[in-house]
Order: sequence, then C-alpha cells, then structure tokens
Amino acid sequence: MALDTSKISKLGFGCMRFEGRADDTIDIAQVSEMVDRYLEAGGNYFDTAWAYPNSEKALGQALVARHPRESFFITSKCIAWNHCESTDDLEKQLQETLANLGVDYLDVYLMHNLGGKRTAGFEKYNTWEFMKSVKERGLAKHIGFSAHCTPEELEQFISDYPETEIVQLQINYLDWDSPSFRERECVEVANAHGLPIIAMEPVKGGLLAEPSPAVRAILDEALPNDSYATAALRFTASVPGVFCTLSGMSAIEMVEDNCRAFADFKPLSADERAAIERAQELMAESGTIQCTGCDYCAKVCPQGIGISGSLTALNYLINFGDPYKANYQLGFVVRFNSGKVMPTECIRCGACEEACPQNIPIMECFDRIDEEIVPFSKPTVLMKP
Repeated sequence: MALDTSKISKLGFGCMRFEGRADDTIDIAQVSEMVDRYLEAGGNYFDTAWAYPNSEKALGQALVARHPRESFFITSKCIAWNHCESTDDLEKQLQETLANLGVDYLDVYLMHNLGGKRTAGFEKYNTWEFMKSVKERGLAKHIGFSAHCTPEELEQFISDYPETEIVQLQINYLDWDSPSFRERECVEVANAHGLPIIAMEPVKGGLLAEPSPAVRAILDEALPNDSYATAALRFTASVPGVFCTLSGMSAIEMVEDNCRAFADFKPLSADERAAIERAQELMAESGTIQCTGCDYCAKVCPQGIGISGSLTALNYLINFGDPYKANYQLGFVVRFNSGKVMPTECIRCGACEEACPQNIPIMECFDRIDEEIVPFSKPTVLMKP
C-alpha cells in the first residue's frame, strides 16, 4: 500500500539536534515537553536516524514510551558510507534502531545521505536489496532514500531503486537556485516521477534563522509577522511536491514558533517570494559558508576538530564583520562549549571534505580562520561563556 501523505502533518519534527546529543546528556524531560507540544499542535511525523547520536534512544523515551503507537509516524535511516563493513552491519543498525526506539516496525525506513562518494557504500553492500527485505519482513511499512545529490544522480537513484516510495531532499531558499546544489532541478526530477518529497534542512542548520542585518531588513519589511526561521520554513513548505517539511528542533521555543507557522499555513505570496529572492541574492553575494551542522565531517576527523563550530565562527565574521567577536565565538563554540580541538590543529588529510554533504571546501575555510579570525584574539575573554 502506498504511503498516504494526507495523514502526515505538514510540519515534521527533525530529531537530529537535541541538546546534549553528542555526550549522552539529552534532557528527556525537555524533549518530552517538546514532543507533547508538537503533538498537541497537530504534528505527527518524527524523523531520526541510527547515525544521529542518542537521538533514537531519546525519542524512544520521550515519544514511544509515552504515546500510543498509532498516534505518530516514525522515520529512521541506515548508512553504508561509514560504520559499515558488511550487510550484517546493516541488519545490526536496523535492530539497534528498533530497540532504541522501542518499536516493532518503522513507518518509513530510508537509505541515508546518498550522493557523491557516499553512494559507493550503498552499492557495495547491495543496500537496496536489504531495504526491500526490511519491508518484506514487516519491519518498515515504506522505504526510500534521503540524498544530497545532483539532479542527474537523483534520476539514476530513482532508476536503480524503482520500489522507492518517498524521497527526502534538502530544500531551502539559500540553495534553491545554487549551482552547487541545484535544488529546484532535484525537486523537478522527483515531481516528474510522482515521488512525494520530505524536505530537510529548510533553515540550513539554523543558518537562515540568524541572517545578516541586510537580510533581516528585507524580511522584516516583507514578512513582519514571521520569525526568520518561519520565513525559511514557509518557503520550503510552499514548494510543489513537498508534503512535509522537517525542522530540527532543540528547544521548546523552536517548537512553539514552528507550530505557529503551520497552525494556519499559507504559502508565500508573490510579494513575500520576491523578498525571499532578494535575500537569496544578498546571501549568495556575501559568501556565507553553507554548513548545516550535521557533523558528518567530525565523525571522520582524526584530530577531533570542532569543524561545524569553526564554520559557525567564520559565518559570524562574514555576516557581522567583527573579527574579535568571531574569535570569541570560535573559542566558545569549539573549545569551551563542545570540548573539541581548534582548527589550527588540522593535518590536511581531507577526510572531512569527502564526508561533507554540502561540498564545503573545509580546509580553505580553515585558512580563512587562521588569517582573519585567529590573530584577533582577546585571551581574557575568549575562554569565558
């Protein structure tokens, strides 16, 4: 039976960004409150993955153990481009996912993060045949894949995996017409094949929630009743073929804001879309680093560098032009807040760039940090929150 998208809420709860995810200190009480508020507002779709640190366990406690199974949909995902050396590892991931969540089946199971060099792992371990077996065994009702890919790759995936029922694609206004991401074209490919789309990264890992002052001025005038995150969510949810837009939520305030945006959802008007287009142009000209904070780069870094935090500091410099505050951000986000290693310790192995789904030239960014941020340190302030 095909996935009935009409039963799935337009706003999906992305579970990658729970606070404390990296060190197993997720506040279950807080996540439970977030889950309850989302469900009360009419939401019912939760997206997690085996590769998201501690996410499945937290969701099992905050959602599955506390609410009737028929009241929500759960999607999880498997990977073959890391932590996988055989088809047995794929089965192990699945069984861990089911146990962590405390469920007998998944509503949707996806191959996670196809595209570029990551695709080879899925092919090597014949992952699609495994996915079909998962559905045949009743352990997942529907199967598909998520991808950060070119339109040509997407076309090939759909051809290679004809039983695909759903695709999950990155869609946000920053990347919509970007020659690096070609999101509009990917959406057109999915629509041409009649595949329903789950949209991920609508706020670009939080980047679009805190745009530059120039972008804020445009959005404040055209969308005065929307937060910057809401404006980004509305753009993505207005895209044809998108039936659910994921928002990675980590605080009750985010849940409240997102639920308000979808309580009486209205697609962008012509004037609002024009304002978003002006914001797109400004952000493209500024050279904002398009990191989403997924931290797949950090998983393969032999030095333990806080890569996403380093790029956050660089974006602070780009957006606000203050190298001293950017240096403070670098020390606070990377060293103080996460206990990671600073980018000055990079050994130039390139593993991070191969793992990055956004194709960011990370080592070039480190060069900029060395030249434009590191020299502007204020030691008496740097280590303090």
